[in-house]
Amino acid sequence: MEMILATACECLFVFLCALLWKYISLKKNIRHFSQELEKLKSSDYRQPVKVTDFDKDLVELAVKVNEHTDIQRQLGVEYEERQKQLGTVISGISHDFRTPLTASLGYLQMIEKSGELSDKNAEYLTIVMQKNKYLKELSDEFFELTKIENSNDELQLEEVNLSNLLTEAVLEQHSWIADKNIATDFEISDGIMIQADVHCLTRILNNLMSNAQKYTSDSFGVKLKQDGNCVVLCVSNTIAGSTSLDVDRVFEPFYRMDARTEGGSGLGLYVVKLLCDRLGWSVKAELNDNVFTATILI
Repeated sequence: MEMILATACECLFVFLCALLWKYISLKKNIRHFSQELEKLKSSDYRQPVKVTDFDKDLVELAVKVNEHTDIQRQLGVEYEERQKQLGTVISGISHDFRTPLTASLGYLQMIEKSGELSDKNAEYLTIVMQKNKYLKELSDEFFELTKIENSNDELQLEEVNLSNLLTEAVLEQHSWIADKNIATDFEISDGIMIQADVHCLTRILNNLMSNAQKYTSDSFGVKLKQDGNCVVLCVSNTIAGSTSLDVDRVFEPFYRMDARTEGGSGLGLYVVKLLCDRLGWSVKAELNDNVFTATILI
């Protein structure tokens, strides 16, 4: 009897050891599996998920995960290809659209200079020319946008004197500021140097200035300062009290502060956001007491 009990105890001990080993092995495989799944988050990681145990269920799970990953990668490749194709199509359409627009605008200007129109027809011609110019502006922005969204070119970073470049951009706004009798507040610190792609930076500044020109009601301000290791650029302007503005949407494509405002495609600040993201900068918008402020942290 004692021998039977001893044998039973030994068998139970062996069984418990085997069960414990299986449990430890399973936990180890789950940790390993979790680490492999974490690596799959990286688009550059191409290795299939592997298991260190031949447990049937784990192996089957790994196979299913690898199949799913392959499908997702293929879908990602197809999506990128379609995006490129769409960008090429839009760019081509935009180019073909701009050519006749430019020509028609030239003919309209010739008719305007002829001076052979009645007052009423001259008024109609002015309206047509305004609409023509607006369509050309839209096509130009679409063309530029497709280039930005589909560009795989590396940024050409170089040391840039942001103080000088911003000052030049502000001085170019003199005409509309004077015409509208806009109050100004410019505080641009001297000698602020940053690493940036000049083309991207110039486009960002131009779009910020253009946005201010479209929506400024009575005052316009630009500030540039060094704040520790961060450079802060703020462009602000008052907007009319009747202007409808959702500050949380200003960086969305095609969003316009006020649909009644003449001109503008709603792409200006969207492009600013795209380019800031490419440069690794952050941009935000605020609205306080009818003062709209776009702030870029570099």
